[in-house]
Amino acid sequence: MRKRYGIIFIRRMSGGLILAVATLTMIVNLPCYAQEKGKEKEKQEKSIWVEEEPRGPRGPRGGPRWFELTDETIEQIMKDLAKSEPAKAAELSKLRGKDPEKFKEELRTAAREHFDKVIRERMDARRRQMQADYIEWLAKNYPEEAEKLAVLKEKDPNLYIKKFRLSMEQKERIFEAARENPELGEILKDDLELKEKVERLLKKIKSAGSENEKKELTVQLQQVEGRRFDLIVKRKEIAYAQLLKKLEELKKHLEENKAEITKWKDAKFKEENVKKHIEDLIKGLPKFKWD
Repeated sequence: MRKRYGIIFIRRMSGGLILAVATLTMIVNLPCYAQEKGKEKEKQEKSIWVEEEPRGPRGPRGGPRWFELTDETIEQIMKDLAKSEPAKAAELSKLRGKDPEKFKEELRTAAREHFDKVIRERMDARRRQMQADYIEWLAKNYPEEAEKLAVLKEKDPNLYIKKFRLSMEQKERIFEAARENPELGEILKDDLELKEKVERLLKKIKSAGSENEKKELTVQLQQVEGRRFDLIVKRKEIAYAQLLKKLEELKKHLEENKAEITKWKDAKFKEENVKKHIEDLIKGLPKFKWD
């Protein structure tokens, strides 16, 4: 029998953060269920009877909607709590026999607190992993800076945090781009180096002692900015290629939609689907609105 796991007891938030992270936990623990659910969803999406789910579902009075706590869901929640908070799980088990309704209220609260904790822990872990990845990348691309930070981390942790944040502010874009597109990462890296050269040349030009020195520095500045211009063009070429790829994907999607609509307009297809839909309704299968 298919097990119904998940966080259907969690209130749907506008940002969807709790829903997304907790659902991820269940997907990791239950790959078979996720695959079955994915196939089922795919079949539904191809059905004309499935309507688009509106964002931010609301309850009958306009408030946030709560999902039903099924027996299977309750068991899964209790199992999770028994591992992470055994004392709380034991307390809820006693309450379950005395007052089932009160038990469900307490269970929702405990489960929400439990998953809030899970979310915080996952976010903290993700942040730490990102910082570790950044330091590793920095050691490969800016070894001197990485070494200075490593020394500072031991001598002055507070100053290290400030320097680390400054480094991230300056190079995070390059770091992120390098992971998605190495070529773009190299371009941004070179551009940052040229920007620093521009700043140094400008300072020298302002403090130049003679017109000849200023002219020579201005020529160097022009050369550097010319190289920057070439990098900007390359960056735009990469952005154009990415946009073109998305456009091709969109065109393909439009053609698929067009073909699907043409199929749905066929009288025989309509007759067969209406007949099948009526059979499903009579059997008590999930109903979908026509409008």
